[in-house]
Amino acid sequence: MKKEDIASFIVYLLMIALALILGFTLIRSTFSSIRSLPMNSFLFAFLIILVGLAVNALGLEVGHVLGGLLGGYSIVSFNVFGLCFYKKEGKTKFGFKSFDGLTGETILAPKSDKANPKAYVWLPLFMYLIELIVCIVLYSLGIEKVNENGSPLPMLALISVIFIAISSMIALYNFVPVRLDSMTDGYRLTLISKKVNIEAYNELMRVENLQREGKEVDKIKVFEEVTDFTASMNLMTVYNYLSKKDYQEATKLIDMMTVEPEKISRTTYCRLMAQKLYIKILTEPIDDVRKYYDEQIDDKLRRFISNDMSMESLRAYVLIAGVLDESVGEVEYANSKKAKALKRSLPSRAKIEEQLYSDALNKIFELHPEYKKDLEAK
Repeated sequence: MKKEDIASFIVYLLMIALALILGFTLIRSTFSSIRSLPMNSFLFAFLIILVGLAVNALGLEVGHVLGGLLGGYSIVSFNVFGLCFYKKEGKTKFGFKSFDGLTGETILAPKSDKANPKAYVWLPLFMYLIELIVCIVLYSLGIEKVNENGSPLPMLALISVIFIAISSMIALYNFVPVRLDSMTDGYRLTLISKKVNIEAYNELMRVENLQREGKEVDKIKVFEEVTDFTASMNLMTVYNYLSKKDYQEATKLIDMMTVEPEKISRTTYCRLMAQKLYIKILTEPIDDVRKYYDEQIDDKLRRFISNDMSMESLRAYVLIAGVLDESVGEVEYANSKKAKALKRSLPSRAKIEEQLYSDALNKIFELHPEYKKDLEAK
């Protein structure tokens, strides 16, 4: 499992735990305190939950819209539970679309280089806190009037405590400061802590919007200040170079990003080194590559490349197996991991990763034609 899969699983467990705790304490006691309900208690609770989900999901994306506008962005699309308003060819349209998030997604486009996503991230959190305070006040007022016949406040207390549970679950998912199975506001906060990451974030949105519209991305900004996020942006340019077989420029950019390993995470560094090793084995004399591998690739990096379930590492691993180690068994093992590694790649990179892996196999088959027959026989 990837780190974000594990983190997501933990967050979902915490959300369920939060729902159970509030459900069996505040919500249950409030239900039992109210003398009469307008309908069956389970049906009433179900309807309030549906309304609470709709209101909180809508409120979250409204916060994103307002924050985006304040930050200097235009709104590309507004999506709540798949119901999407989006712009196409200058016109606003409506349709059903998938979304990257728990309950919805708002996609932005920077109007200028000065656009800043901080309001986009912070405003929904501020709105959640206001909702929480209002609901707590209403609950406190309502629970005091629970013995008064005909008073609407006890009913309001029940609605408020259900809203607290729903909004808190959504907030827990959306504001936890780690990468989950979608791009959350909490993770965005960790990205935009540095000015260069804000520039990279705006560039990412620009590129993604062009790709979404089916337009060609001719040039992507290269960031000389290296962080994990700017490195991920620079990788787009690396892949462009690799697709054109411009290995020299790809290597130059990788070298720039790895000159100070302490500025990026271990995983990012190792995958960049795997990319560099892939290029070297593919393009340089075997004796030179073997010397580089023996002297520059330490045991920790070798273990990472052999165990990492990413196409970057797998491409390097299959070349190590077939060219340096000359082991058809290891090549077969690498091939068995390809489908799983490819699923973990970004969808936009699937096609180029297929081609790069094919280039690696062709290099192996040039040196060992008999391997091709062995692999085809499997």
